Amino acid sequence: MATTPFSLRPWPTGDKKPQNLAEFIARVNAQNGGFRNLNEAELRQEIESMKRGTLDDHGIQGSDVEADDAEDADEGGEAKHKNALVAREEFLRNIEFAHQSAMLALDSISLLLSKDVPVQAGTTLSPALRDLVGIGTLGASKLKEPNITEAQIQDDLSVATGWRVMGINGMVDSVLAAAERLEKEIELETKYWADILAVSDDGWTVCALPQEPHTLGVRFGLAESGAEFRNNSIAPLIRSDDGTIKLGVGKVGGGSQRIRITVKKGGAVTDQSPLPARIPDDAPLKDRVREARNTIFHQELWYELNREARVLLAHDVYYDGPAITWKQSQDAEFVLTLEDLDEQDETGANFLEGVRSAAAAYSFMQFLLFQSHRQNYHKRTSLSPSVRQADTNNSTYNILRSLISRFEYFNKSADLGHHLSQLVRTLRRAGISTAFFSVVPPPTPPATGTRHTPTTELVWVQQLVFNLVSLYTFTITPEARIWCYSRGFVRQSIGTLFTMSLKPPSGDTKDLPPNPLEAVYPPADYCANVQEAVYYLCQAAVRVLSQNLARTAAEQLGDESIQWSEGISGIGIKSTKSKDIRIDIDVVEDKIVLSLKADWHTDKTSQTGTWTWDSESQNAERETIQDVVLKIMRGDV
Repeated sequence: MATTPFSLRPWPTGDKKPQNLAEFIARVNAQNGGFRNLNEAELRQEIESMKRGTLDDHGIQGSDVEADDAEDADEGGEAKHKNALVAREEFLRNIEFAHQSAMLALDSISLLLSKDVPVQAGTTLSPALRDLVGIGTLGASKLKEPNITEAQIQDDLSVATGWRVMGINGMVDSVLAAAERLEKEIELETKYWADILAVSDDGWTVCALPQEPHTLGVRFGLAESGAEFRNNSIAPLIRSDDGTIKLGVGKVGGGSQRIRITVKKGGAVTDQSPLPARIPDDAPLKDRVREARNTIFHQELWYELNREARVLLAHDVYYDGPAITWKQSQDAEFVLTLEDLDEQDETGANFLEGVRSAAAAYSFMQFLLFQSHRQNYHKRTSLSPSVRQADTNNSTYNILRSLISRFEYFNKSADLGHHLSQLVRTLRRAGISTAFFSVVPPPTPPATGTRHTPTTELVWVQQLVFNLVSLYTFTITPEARIWCYSRGFVRQSIGTLFTMSLKPPSGDTKDLPPNPLEAVYPPADYCANVQEAVYYLCQAAVRVLSQNLARTAAEQLGDESIQWSEGISGIGIKSTKSKDIRIDIDVVEDKIVLSLKADWHTDKTSQTGTWTWDSESQNAERETIQDVVLKIMRGDV
């Protein structure tokens, strides 16, 4: 077999001499002193020392010990050089052995392949082996044929095809199932978003939940509500399995609630505000959102009523937790409760009375809370920051106060109207045909401006709700007329004041005759209750009657000594002929009674007489008060 010469040479190393002038200068500068300490004498001495081999590391001739060390170093260098040559020879022998083994393996494989593929094998077969043994002298064959038949191959192909078909069918089924699920999901999502769009189109605010940005929610509360109710007035829109939306109102409460007003008289229920029907679970989403809004609105209303009821004990308002009770009188009371709509409604019961004041009060309280929200919005958007900071946020709304004030105002106004009606009937039964009373519209408050703005609208509503004024006109004679104002007010205290005036609401007195009451009985600033107002009206009527009867008697009898008088004994008519008549009007057992008491002398004897007229008398043939006065003054009694 031919061998290829092989040699292993070390890598060439560069010359240790400087390659250029710059490198030479750098080497010189690296030595001690550099060019500064360089002189010709030292250089010649160094050259001579190098020739003799006696120059040390610093260019100075060393000692004998240093020379011996140099000789030992030379001997060690020669040993290292011999060891390197031995290692080089061993390394070359190993490489040569590996090369020969590889060439033998290549010739064996090439000779084995030369029988089947002589052209390809000839490219790798060595010429020496080709000449020695020739091509195709070595071959290989199978010792045993495989037991795989053509039928088995076809069977395996069929099995592989079947598995592939099954895989394709499974893939198709999974795609169809995915398409079906996607179609169902699209249907559910379409239904879900249709409900959300319906809620949004209805005016509700749809937004992301503050704590869960990936979840949609709806705000159903009022922006001007208290913080505890405004923060809880948002509910997540959770999609159910059938695509409908489940409204999560856990913070609001599990059920729908409403405030109910029950009116009791003598322990029996006489009136009750109705409860609406509960919204079913399958109702449209916008109806369920509205129901949640109504529930939290009534919960806030109940909260404000509780706060207000704690400070109204002076007005017979009692708070005992589940109910708020306002005692209108000894046997009548208003009871306010917060009811669940799941409970059975009893509004169809047979109440003792048919007055439906509870439903009106129910609507009125809701309107007052809404109006309070509008006032909060006006303060927040219109007032300056300093005014808003000065306003106390913990002040209670005037809801229960307004309700109590309104009921008391109507009750006291009706009581005043009842007494006026009785007083007029009494005077008419006594023969005063000019007596009458009427209820006229109160004076219209001055206009706040023709331009319609939220501020003017708020002021107008405030006047409409809280401007409780009734005006009664009581006429005794064409000259004597009294205008009685009934005013209800809601402040820190609650009440109804009555103001008497002898001038018309317009203030125009040009076409009116002088009122005799301005001189004899002018009204006070106001009357604190109905009793004081009725007392003033009765006393004013007594004075007007006394003046008119005395004037009529003096004219008809021609007696100038007949005059009306007002003294300690009372108000009446006196004459110099020892005749004294006292007239009085008073409330007796809820009836207006006009009484006339007379003292006179006949035949040296004193006599007295009493005549009365009341609003309930049925005797139409009774004498009038004027006839009685004339009879007494003539002495025909």
